[in-house]
Formats: sequence, structure tokens, C-alpha cells
Amino acid sequence: MDGKKILSQKLQSALDERERDNRLISPADPSTIAQMVDFGSNDTLSLATSGTLTRSFLEQLQKNPNFILGSTSTRIFEGTTQYLKDIEIYLAQFHNAESALLFNSGFDANVALWSTIPQNGDFVLYDQYVHASIHDGMRRGRAKTIMFAHNDCASFRHCLEGLRDQNPGIADGSHVVFVALESFYSMDGDETPIHELIDIAKNTLARRNFIFSVDEAHSNGLLGQNGSGFISYHRLEKEIGLRVHTFGKALGSNGAVVLAEPAIKLNLINYARSVIFSTAPSFVALAAVKAGYEILASEDGERRRRTLQDNIRYFYMTFLSHPKWAAIKKGNIIQIPSEKSWNSEIPRSPIIPLVTPPNESTELAGHMHRAKFWANPVRYPIVPKGMDRVRLSIHADNTKEQIEDVIEVIMECASWRLGQVKKARMQCDS
Repeated sequence: MDGKKILSQKLQSALDERERDNRLISPADPSTIAQMVDFGSNDTLSLATSGTLTRSFLEQLQKNPNFILGSTSTRIFEGTTQYLKDIEIYLAQFHNAESALLFNSGFDANVALWSTIPQNGDFVLYDQYVHASIHDGMRRGRAKTIMFAHNDCASFRHCLEGLRDQNPGIADGSHVVFVALESFYSMDGDETPIHELIDIAKNTLARRNFIFSVDEAHSNGLLGQNGSGFISYHRLEKEIGLRVHTFGKALGSNGAVVLAEPAIKLNLINYARSVIFSTAPSFVALAAVKAGYEILASEDGERRRRTLQDNIRYFYMTFLSHPKWAAIKKGNIIQIPSEKSWNSEIPRSPIIPLVTPPNESTELAGHMHRAKFWANPVRYPIVPKGMDRVRLSIHADNTKEQIEDVIEVIMECASWRLGQVKKARMQCDS
């Protein structure tokens, strides 16, 4: 048996094991998704699916008739075109930042940032649920890493005090604690308690030798003036040393930008492998980004943000007041993990996690698909074991009727499952 066959058998064995565990990832056929109402994609402002982004993109082409299609090289050589430089200046101003550095994806941006910027002797204190790309970057980096419980201020304080008390370089201010957070978390849909975490850091580290980094993948375009994001909404631009804004969610295109002081940008250009050894973003990719930002700053962009927030509130109000919800929640058929942390405000994130018992998310998603509503089941290892879910995303172009109808479909499936559970319990008791 040759090496190719041996490898093929090993790989197939791994896939078979994942399929037996009901965890095999098989992307849906685009023609199937096209027939359904979208409650799954990250196109939360509906810029891509509505055609709005396409029209704005074509306007960019008309404004730049002499564009070169390709970028021709890496950033450190000829790839830094004038159009790219202009967009980075524009994005820095848009987000009220000192400088901006474009990347081909949010994943590339996070890997570059966390593998390059924290130095020997530094520490990274990260939220339990930060993106996989942050984990990959930290693994390649030089700083030691410590996790604190998700959105848990007491855990954050305990970890930070431990770092200070056990490391003289942190106590005397000669080394830095980086704090890695997300604005809206990608699977639970909750938002970081940013003000509380900053206050804890200030009270714990007298030397103020900390730098907060916030990944705004799911809040970019949705909050703040002209959709400038979560940190701008809270007017914390001066408090947050690092921000990552991606363009593949509400902006409807792809790529990302790191917002930081010029010295960090220059270090990334000099040391980040994904900058040095990758072709720079092409004109087409950059034009799509500029097109999206021009929509954000327009009246249509403001209308879409307002409509999206109205739709999010309408979903929660309709869902939580549904006559079947109390029994479904009590029976542990569906849970919304962030619900217990809400105050009086409805969450502003368009991500709504419907957590099911293990191995039941596929059944709920399948029921929705048969009713022509698209949403994605998410299982381990994308989420922790025992936290399977259907991840809903609300969109600006979802109608009230669509929201009402998808809720009825969810409640119908969950009520049927609750009946099955009660029946099984009665049989056991008898």
C-alpha cells in the first residue's frame, strides 16, 4: 500500500468518526439556501443579498476607471497602492483611530496581531469565547496566555490580580497585559461588559500597563455614528489600544482592518508573516470595502441599522412572549444562554443562539429548513461540548411576518420535542 492510500484511509477514518458523532460539516448547496428565507448568514444589514452593495461597488468602478485589477505584489513591495493607502486613511478617520492596516481576512488580521505584537514577558488575558483566530495567533506568539470565564468580571479581576501578584514585571509596569475581547460574541450573541472590565484593569494595575483589544467582527456597521462600531458607540476609542473590524459580516464583502497606533501598524508590516508573505488586497476587494462604508455613512445605512435593531427587538419580544415558551424553557428543550444576564435592555446583537440538548440542533435546523427558513446548526468543536445550538441571525430585510413565522416553526418543533420527553418520562415512571 502506498503513502497516498494510507493517508486516504486515515483521513476517511477521521471523517467517519465525525459523521458517527453527528458532527460532520457539509456545506449546504447554494441552490438550496437560495429558496429559503435567510436567518443564517452574517449579512445582517442585507447589503449583499439586497443588491445594494453591488450597486455601490459598480459606482466605485466608475469613479476609478483606470484601476488595475490585481494588486501585483505583497504589501512590503508594490502591493501598497495609492488606492489602498487612501482607504486606510479613510478607515482610520471613519473609526476615529490613529492608523489602519488592511488584511485579506479577519482571521489573517487576528493571527498577525496576536502572533506579533505581544512581546516576551507580556501576558494575554482573554475571554473564554474569543474567536478561534485569536487562539491561533496566541499559540504562535511569545506572550503567556491566561483565560477568564466568559463575560465574568469577578473571574477577570481574579486573573488580573494573580498576574500582578505573581509577576514582578507586571507589578512594576515593565511588561504589558493584553486583554482580548469581542464586542458581540459570535456564538452567544452577548456583548462584553467593556466599562466594567476597563474599571477593573485601572483599579488592579496601578501602572496602567494594560492594552485592551476588541474584535468588532459582529458589531462593525451596526452601532455608533455611521456604524463605526461598538467602541465608537461607547466613545472609548482612547481607552482601547487595538481594534479589529472585519468586512465579511454587516459590510457584506471580505477582509479586515486593524486599528492601532502607527508603531503597531509598522511592526505588523515588518513582522507579521501574513502581511509579508501574502499578496496585498486587490482593487476589487478594496472597492467593495469602500462601497460598503459609503453605504454605512448614508441615509440608507442609518435606515438599515434602525430597521435591524427594530427587528431584533421584535424577535425577542415575540419569542419570549409566545405562550409555549415558558414550558419549552422549563423543559430545557431550548435555552438562550445570555438571557439570564439581560438587564432591562433587549440585546443589540443580531445573533440569537437557540441552545438545544446535545445532538438535537440538527433536528431543529432541519425542521426550519423544511419550512423554508435557513439557519445553521452549530456543534462541537465550534462550540463547547454540550452546547449545541441553532444560530439565528436577524437581518435588516427580514419582515415582521417572516419573524413571526419562523418563531412559530421553532415553537412547533420544540413543543413536539417537549411532548416526546414527557412521554418518555411517563413510561419510565410507570
